[in-house]
Formats: sequence, structure tokens, C-alpha cells
Amino acid sequence: MRCGIFLVLAGLAMQAIAEPAELVLPNKVVARAEFRNGEAGKPAVLLLHGFLQTHEFPTIHRLVDGLASEGYSVLAPTLTLGVTHRKQSQACEAINVHSMQDATMEVGLWVDWLKARKMSSVVLLGHSFGSVVTLAYLSSQRQNSVDKLIGVSAAEGRLKNDRVERDKQIDKARALVKAKSRSLMTEQLSFCQKYRATPAGMLSYLEWTPERILREARRLPTPTTFIMGSRDDRLGPGWIEQLKQTRAKVHVIEGANHFMDGDYEFDMLDTVLAELKNP
Repeated sequence: MRCGIFLVLAGLAMQAIAEPAELVLPNKVVARAEFRNGEAGKPAVLLLHGFLQTHEFPTIHRLVDGLASEGYSVLAPTLTLGVTHRKQSQACEAINVHSMQDATMEVGLWVDWLKARKMSSVVLLGHSFGSVVTLAYLSSQRQNSVDKLIGVSAAEGRLKNDRVERDKQIDKARALVKAKSRSLMTEQLSFCQKYRATPAGMLSYLEWTPERILREARRLPTPTTFIMGSRDDRLGPGWIEQLKQTRAKVHVIEGANHFMDGDYEFDMLDTVLAELKNP
């Protein structure tokens, strides 16, 4: 019996060997990713990390291992944020010159990368702000080549600022963009107390307000599922209930936090696997 189990596990390990992948972007910056080739006929899952993180982020890494062990092809890219072969998370206080448009462009190129490998179908899975980036990508597509969107701990993107303060930030960024200012802005954004960016880059993220996220989730034709933790303290009040008012399915994992760690990682994986098996 032990021999048989060993052979099964060995087969899964060989099937899920990690392969580095690279992609040269139009601006010549090189993006990197981890790819694991799975069984023919199963969807390929593109997993996207949260704001300023990398594909080695624990929540993404656990999902990569879990999905690959179940025979799914998995691609986990690291958004370049303008840095070739980026391997570390970006500091909030760094000079951030990237934008939401840059992020969605990279997601699209990685989707094309998977499609070129004749995958039967492609599913996007984002964690935290990665859910917003994947939603933004799908919202910009006239002809969608993705079969499903899964958002884990889908961030509403505003942890500290109310709507009035957000509007002030957006107006300030728009004014600087209109004036073609090159001055850096420093604002609260996502988990960053002091996020530094160009006015255009800052505006591209600020414009993805909670209201816009909900609006796009309502009208997105792609089947969408949000997997949320009941103890996620990074979300605004009533956020999960607002997601339930969209056309998306919403699964709530009782007791789980924003990172779905501890024992809840198994609940998260089981929920994701159920969604992959459900067209």
C-alpha cells in the first residue's frame, strides 16, 4: 500500500514540476512567472498576486501547489511594475511609475502565452488587489478568451479613506495629470500609508473605486466567483454584502482572514477546486 501511495505521489510531483517562464514586454522589460504543466483537458489557472507583491506570496504559493497537485496547469506571473525580472515586493515609498493599465496589459500577454500552448480553457484567479486587476483586464476586453474569474479576498481597495477623501485624491491626481506635472504624489492607497507614484499611475489605481469594482462585477459577462473570509479586517464595512448584490457567486469561509492561512487554506483550496469543476 505504501509503495502504491509513493508511486502516485511521485507521479504527481513529476507532473507538477515548476518551470520558470519569461516574457519580454513591448518596453523590453522582462516579466517572470512560475509555470506547472498539468493534465490535458483541465483548465489552466493564471494566479495573480496582490498589490506590490510577487508570485511567491504565501497565499498564491499555496494555491499553486494545491492546484498543481490536482493536475491543473498553473501559471503564476509576477507583475513587473517596470522592473526586469522583479523578485521582491515593491516598497510603498519607492518611486512607483507603473499603472493599472500596465498591469492589465501584462495579464493579457500572459493569457496569450497560455493560449499559445493550446490550453483547453483559461481561468483567472486573483488574490486581494490581484482580483481587481484581473477584473479590470476582463472589463477591457471586447472578446473574452477567459472562461471564469475567481477573486480570493477581493479587495475593495480602500482601507482608511472614506468616499469624500477618495474623491479629493482623485481630483488632485486628475489636476496634476491635466497639468502634465511630473511631481510625485504621496497618498494612502490599499495597505500603503504613503504610496509614492506619478500622477498618472496614482490616478489609474485611485479610479478603481469600490463603486467601480461593484459596477464592473455586475455587468461582467464572464462567470465570476468571489471567495471571502468572514474575519477579513482589510475590507470596508458591508463589502461582502455588496459583492453579493452583483451577478457573481460569493462564498464566505467562516473564520478566515484576508490571507486564508492556517487551516483555512484547505477550505480555500476546496472552494477553488469546486469552482474549477463547475463550468
